[in-house]
Amino acid sequence: MRRGLGRRARSILGMALAGVALLVVSLAHGENLRYELDYRFRLDPDAERAEVTIALRQQRSVLRIVRFRHKPDWHSGFEGDGEVVVEADTVTWRPPASGGQLRYRSRINHQRRNGAYDSMIAPDWALFRGDDLVPPARVTTIKGARSRARIRIDAPSRWTSVTPFGTDADKDRWIAIERPERGFVRPVGWIIAGRIGTRWDDAGATRVVVAGPLNQGVRRMDVLAFIRWHMPQLAEVFPQFPDRLLVVSAADPMWRGGLSGPASLYLHADRPLISANGTSTLLHELVHVAQGISGGPGADWIVEGMAEYYSLEIMRRAGTLSQRRFNRAMSALTQWAGAAEPGPVDRSRGPVTARGARIMYELDKELRARTGGRSGLDEVARALAREDRPVSLDRLRATAESIAGAPLESLQPERIGIE
Repeated sequence: MRRGLGRRARSILGMALAGVALLVVSLAHGENLRYELDYRFRLDPDAERAEVTIALRQQRSVLRIVRFRHKPDWHSGFEGDGEVVVEADTVTWRPPASGGQLRYRSRINHQRRNGAYDSMIAPDWALFRGDDLVPPARVTTIKGARSRARIRIDAPSRWTSVTPFGTDADKDRWIAIERPERGFVRPVGWIIAGRIGTRWDDAGATRVVVAGPLNQGVRRMDVLAFIRWHMPQLAEVFPQFPDRLLVVSAADPMWRGGLSGPASLYLHADRPLISANGTSTLLHELVHVAQGISGGPGADWIVEGMAEYYSLEIMRRAGTLSQRRFNRAMSALTQWAGAAEPGPVDRSRGPVTARGARIMYELDKELRARTGGRSGLDEVARALAREDRPVSLDRLRATAESIAGAPLESLQPERIGIE
């Protein structure tokens, strides 16, 4: 004889069905708050520029206003669906409720004061940052809205492209941009395209890709081996290191230095992996990629000084530099730091960076002395990296002193010559 469900069973079943219905509604609502962004760069070597298209797809008016802070001498020809208003250094786009396109032109070539390029498109290759082509933006959306983005590089025939974002997402050469921490996702970081050569390998949990134009002396295997050798020590200090890293390189007339970006960096083809003074431009930029912090007003020396210090310290820990070589390098930086002018600076270079590295060295020693060797600069560096906001001297001091449990002599104004 079959009997119906008891009162308790019916109650449990009812609650379960209500929970499923609530979950379905919640998921549907979440999907309605998702908007899709397609970035398309069409590279034009003859015009030395890129035609940029940003396509928005959404089920309803989730993304309502986008305000780009653009460079008038860099970006031009804005037009699109909905309302597009161009002012001095701002472009305001109010797209239709169901989405639409914004189209404009972006230059690529950019020369520094010394005549070298830090962004360039040549007849058979191009090397640039995605964040130069798509400027920073502030958006107005429905609360809780998030974006999902992908990118496609349209280039001349026989060109290939490499980005820091991943591999082709589908047969149409679209590449997914994975930046879940961002509401409005942009394609930031270094991008290279053209007749290029690439080498890749895994360094711990990170897929490393090294790419550069053909026949320019780019030492792809040397760079790969150097990164693989030092990644264990680097990841120990910065466990949040990206799971994908792109290193782009080229020869003259590109700038003879190194520049970092999100999950990517640029290194001139002629830069030594280790300089005669024991420092490493490559490791310096890798620390920037790993830590992902920026300096607030007058505090760029903190970011640069920490990167320069760790470029030496990581090599010491890996055995690349002996303790004697490390000590000589720190002595050379100390002498160079003597030429630094007192006071804060917005752009740290040369002697100021050397002074910053020496301060980090002294801070590490004092922290280890005060904690009995339990903590040092590593804990400070990790704490700063966890917070998504610019670094200041006050924040550095507060973080370090919370670890030490007392004020620190190494960060007093008369010791650092900053305040």
